[in-house]
Amino acid sequence: MRNLPKTAFAVTIAGLALVLWAHISIAGEWHIETLNPDVVGDRPSMPSLALDSQGLPHMSYINLSPDYETQLRYIFWNGQEWQASVVDVLDEGYDSHIKLDSLDRPHISYCPGQSDIKYAYFDGELWIWEWVNPVLYSFYKSSLALDSQDSPRITFNSPDWDTGCTSLVYAYKQGSDWINQKVDDSSYSVGYGSCIALDAEDHPHISYYDDVNHTTKYAHWTGSEWEISLVDEAVSDSFYGTSIAIDQQGNPHISYCKNYNLCYAHWDGKGWDIQVVDDAQNTGYSSSLVIDSQGRPHISYAYYQSPNHYIKYAYFDGASWEIETLVKQCDYNDSWPINSLALNCADQPYIAFDEFINGQWSLNLAWQGDGFGLAVNLLCFTATAQEDSITLNWQVETTEGEQIAGFNLYRHNIVTESYSSPLQKQDADWTKVNPSLITGQNPYAYTDSAVEPGKTYEYRLEAVLADESTEILGTACCAPTPPAFAITKVYPNPASDVLNIALTLPQTGNVTLELYDLTGRVVASKDIQVISAGELSEQLDVGGLANGVYTLRATQMNLSASERVVVVR
Repeated sequence: MRNLPKTAFAVTIAGLALVLWAHISIAGEWHIETLNPDVVGDRPSMPSLALDSQGLPHMSYINLSPDYETQLRYIFWNGQEWQASVVDVLDEGYDSHIKLDSLDRPHISYCPGQSDIKYAYFDGELWIWEWVNPVLYSFYKSSLALDSQDSPRITFNSPDWDTGCTSLVYAYKQGSDWINQKVDDSSYSVGYGSCIALDAEDHPHISYYDDVNHTTKYAHWTGSEWEISLVDEAVSDSFYGTSIAIDQQGNPHISYCKNYNLCYAHWDGKGWDIQVVDDAQNTGYSSSLVIDSQGRPHISYAYYQSPNHYIKYAYFDGASWEIETLVKQCDYNDSWPINSLALNCADQPYIAFDEFINGQWSLNLAWQGDGFGLAVNLLCFTATAQEDSITLNWQVETTEGEQIAGFNLYRHNIVTESYSSPLQKQDADWTKVNPSLITGQNPYAYTDSAVEPGKTYEYRLEAVLADESTEILGTACCAPTPPAFAITKVYPNPASDVLNIALTLPQTGNVTLELYDLTGRVVASKDIQVISAGELSEQLDVGGLANGVYTLRATQMNLSASERVVVVR
């Protein structure tokens, strides 16, 4: 079975159109997915991305949960849906860096605060974490590589709290022990923004900043000693970081920020060839560099153009640099969107990045191509809820040569109680909506009439291809909306002076309350302006009415409800 993570949603009969997990196609056939906050958490930030042997994405990131518990989290696409887990609970949390081993199992280095670097890995059943060295301390950033034996190599900068100096540190495992080496302590502030890569002989190569001399530096292990060289001078603030990759010839390639431009340097065998890739100003922050199968560099990075931040992508096509801007506005104030780049086996880019808009954090995945190497790309998936039915609309595109035989829709009712874990709802019973395969023309539509007012439904869309393989379009849920229009409570009843009325409203629009006597005459009324659906509480003055039985009627557009009311003094 083939599966594709695209768009799905849950809806309640409410007269509103909803779009969740919609993919946005932009210039250069980019697609952007904002991951469901029910899975990733309320404040996901600082992601790191890796693709497994099947081309499926895995990410580590920091999340600040609703009770302000900082967590290191891990999320991956299992071919059918996103699955997330909490790796570690932290005091703070400044970064993470993920790599996958030969069995596609995740390994993560991370900084749990202004303290030592930690390392976590999944052994097939459990997450296991270790202190790299509890004596040393690090600021903000680590970088991880796995050698040919899947053993971790980590680099970070470490300050000496007595002297205030920082140095570049390289750590590796020897048996069960971590060995730490000081690579560079040539100035009192060196090692910031470090990044590590290994060559074919498992020798480490490290790019980093010297914050005192404002230089980008490069260190590599020759097999017997560390050699350190100057890459470039007059670089910008070291906080923006470097990124390094090693090509098939063992030569290093480095991206970094200089004078607020994106720069790229590579060793050509004789010296450093330095190029300004993007001179748009206020650009080049948080760069992530990958070398493709042709030995050509690809870089993702952040760019600021008031009042927003953007993610940009640059690649060398063999003759010149091509630059693309992902149309994604990031209202970050003084922060920069963190991004991480990976290439699949076809050299198509995937970029994970965090985003902060209107006070809300989100975790995003952008990619070019068909999406996770599969056949169907879902462009949009929408639902329009009426009083007694839900109309579903979707539009797709396919890779060349692929034919869709039709679609299936599955539905289940979401219980309004919260799940203790987002993954609990995986085992919910799904009911197939359509009795026969849904066919037609693109874009497609289907009306589900077997629904009940007041219930929240989640839909899952399945594409059936001509070869009878299928692709599932993920799941997501939204908060339930109120049940059908109703008078839920009238009190006191009998009433003497004031009648309290509680209603539930599935839609916006003015509501009229009217009180009728036994002759059908309106003896009291009130018009109420409703600006949002939900619960509504109102009062009606009955102090001047005679004792007796009355009928209370509430109306909203074509909806109405009534209750008997008794007035007694």
